[in-house]
Amino acid sequence: MAAAYAHESRLTDWRAELGVASGLVVLVILWATAAPNFLTGTNLGLLLQQTSVLMIVAVGQTFVILTGEIDLSVGSTMGLTTVAVAAMTVNLHLPLLAAVVVVLAGGVVVGLFIGILRVIWQVPSFITTLGLLSALQGTAFTISHGVTIAPTPVWLSTLWSGRLAGIPTPVWLMAVVVAAGVWVLRRTRYGRHLYAMGGNAEAARRYGIDVRALRVSVFVIVQVLAVVGGLLYAAQLNSGNATVGQGMELNVIAGVVVGGVRLFGGAGRPAGTVLGVLFIAVLSNGLTLLGVSSYLFLIAQGLVVIGAVWWSAVQRRDRQAL
Repeated sequence: MAAAYAHESRLTDWRAELGVASGLVVLVILWATAAPNFLTGTNLGLLLQQTSVLMIVAVGQTFVILTGEIDLSVGSTMGLTTVAVAAMTVNLHLPLLAAVVVVLAGGVVVGLFIGILRVIWQVPSFITTLGLLSALQGTAFTISHGVTIAPTPVWLSTLWSGRLAGIPTPVWLMAVVVAAGVWVLRRTRYGRHLYAMGGNAEAARRYGIDVRALRVSVFVIVQVLAVVGGLLYAAQLNSGNATVGQGMELNVIAGVVVGGVRLFGGAGRPAGTVLGVLFIAVLSNGLTLLGVSSYLFLIAQGLVVIGAVWWSAVQRRDRQAL
């Protein structure tokens, strides 16, 4: 009896992930039937490669949302990264490595800025990152004067087009980031502290957890990963453009929330984020193959996110009622 109860409890714990996994399977079957090109090796390879950027940034956003915070500026960070790298290497003739170091350091600075405003002056991360969404994009337009800067160094393009064992470099990078995220959240004290803080920040503080440092750290993580995503976009496009990354923050948040990570913090798994991002990516890919308007995808994505947040709120209410 005890064993059966434990098994049922484990299944209940994973019901969010099982739900999105079931939806993903249904979606794959639907697209395989309606769009004959969906299951081809070429399409699936391109799907994984294109999804890699979204997945990398979503792992960072998972850390943020688990603490009950949010970062709306990641898309603008990606656009600014492409422009900054292109400007430094094309206009200023700096070595590529130096440009990469500069933009990564910039990601750390932006993350520290968001975190410090949050922990010292209690400025909600929603407000700070909403402001940065505009400010960072404006900075990118200012640097580029509203035009595309190209071409970027050849070595940067290999970050997107390179292959190892026949698998594109971005897919390998995505796998490394996902594996690292899973390990940190499930196997380290830092990860356990993030869950504790997201569940009840005051209780975590009284227990001796440095809540302020944790809050700052998650913003640094997501901003650095957004910079990595921007570097991949610059490598793919062989240029820098301020419009790159527009709307990406919504796709990232959608993938995380659909995967069962609770917007209120304290609950969710990296595995759910992976499934949620794949669901969003497969939905977009199938609609594109069918020639459906991208506007309909935005409607579908919005409705999926609303449904996921509603379900999260229902689960939270049920737990509080117990």
